[in-house]
Amino acid sequence: MKNYLTYLIKTKWLQSLIMAFLPTLIFVIQILSSISRYIPNSPQSIPYYRTPTIFITSIVFIMIIVPVVVIFRLYIFRNSKDVDLYYSLPISRQKLLFTQQIFGFLQLVFVWTTMYLSGLLIFTILTSGDYVTSLLILIYFVVILYIAILYGITSFLFLRGNTIVDGIAFIVIFNTAFVFISTFLSHQFFRNIGLTEAFILNPYFSVGKIASYLIHYAKPYQVQQPYGYDSKIILAIIINTSFFLIMSISSLVLNAKFIIKEKTEQIGRISTSKFGYVSLIPMNLFFAIAGLYFSFNSITLLTISIFGTAGFIGFFIMRRSVRLKWTDVLLVIAPIVLAILIMGIME
Repeated sequence: MKNYLTYLIKTKWLQSLIMAFLPTLIFVIQILSSISRYIPNSPQSIPYYRTPTIFITSIVFIMIIVPVVVIFRLYIFRNSKDVDLYYSLPISRQKLLFTQQIFGFLQLVFVWTTMYLSGLLIFTILTSGDYVTSLLILIYFVVILYIAILYGITSFLFLRGNTIVDGIAFIVIFNTAFVFISTFLSHQFFRNIGLTEAFILNPYFSVGKIASYLIHYAKPYQVQQPYGYDSKIILAIIINTSFFLIMSISSLVLNAKFIIKEKTEQIGRISTSKFGYVSLIPMNLFFAIAGLYFSFNSITLLTISIFGTAGFIGFFIMRRSVRLKWTDVLLVIAPIVLAILIMGIME
């Protein structure tokens, strides 16, 4: 396994470099173009500083890169032409998968380190070190934790598909589902206890909140508490992080077990996994519609129609045909009807 990891590092260094170069270039250019907002207006008096929200951009970039790296590293397990070749190597399936995942994480850390620390260095030089650099550096380490969490979950999602396209679709649908679930819970439940965050159960919630908090206090002369941060938000961050950390660890364990039992002849065929189209599409439809504000007007009906159409398109992609089974139709119609009933009852 060590030899294979060394081989990947030596042969994929250019790939890692290219992945790091573009986001680093964009991030540095953004800092240079907006640096005037973060420089004090007058050296004779206590200057007015803006909070350097530009650093949130780098976090958005790395979160987008996470699924890209997952696809690059794990596509060999979903390519029917390559999988037999890789499985014939003198290394077990588990170790092959584990090595690819380790290298993918190292690539992400390399991209994040190059992008963030390059931007931070330029920002610190141009602002003469006026901001609390230690807090901005702390963001670097915090984000690595959430990169690891999201990387584990995304790896699980991708491997549930029998093809590369299905794996990518599962990643997209899963992330969309958490937006709808969070909106529904916030609209129907959390607002009653004073929490208005629509993404409280979204995997990106905690990293965004923690980074925003540290960025706020990185501003010189900052003594005011950031708006919206109280004991409820802290509890939400703890629950959110714990939930997705457990989910990430479980994902990695399930991947290791799944890869042993997987039949290579299924690779490239229709993805009928229970955790896939047959569960994610109905979940999206139900929470997307149930989270709407109840009102039978043209906009609501149009929105429901769009969601329903998207559901059917999802099953068309799954079946690779416009001919659906009656169960597919039921999995689209049933959550829509149930969501409308729930929407009417709860409003």
